[in-house]
Amino acid sequence: MRADGRSFRRGITLLAIAIFVAPLWAGQGHYDPTRRPRADINAALARARTDKKLVLLDFGADWCLDCVVLSALFRDKKVAPYLNEHFHVVQIDIGEWNRNLDVSKEYGDPIKKGIPAVVVLSPLGSTVASTGNGALSTARRANASDVLKLLQSWVARAR
Repeated sequence: MRADGRSFRRGITLLAIAIFVAPLWAGQGHYDPTRRPRADINAALARARTDKKLVLLDFGADWCLDCVVLSALFRDKKVAPYLNEHFHVVQIDIGEWNRNLDVSKEYGDPIKKGIPAVVVLSPLGSTVASTGNGALSTARRANASDVLKLLQSWVARAR
């Protein structure tokens, strides 16, 4: 095998799949199809009204590499403390584009241009930010610093 750029990128992509997707094969999915998103959103908003955090709706699916990568970046040691300090996260499984689509539509259909997609809500439920433009649909190219900056921009926007 030649050591050209294409082979290297393919190897990195396969490594990422092995690291981030392998737990899914063991039944440890990131997006739980049994969750009830409306109930989860209502519970997160109730907590947010008390502690003044924002609510981050994370629309995605376990088959989506970018979704799994974003989920892993949310747990990164640089990102997780900030995320937990400022947000209540609700992961919403869209299945094979056949699950919770009505919930997506309620929030401006952020998944229209790809997943993962995020909507940030104020404690009162108004939309603060959305990636309905498809900005996160290439999350595999992001790193922890990129995600942290995005989260910080949403917190700043909410103030």
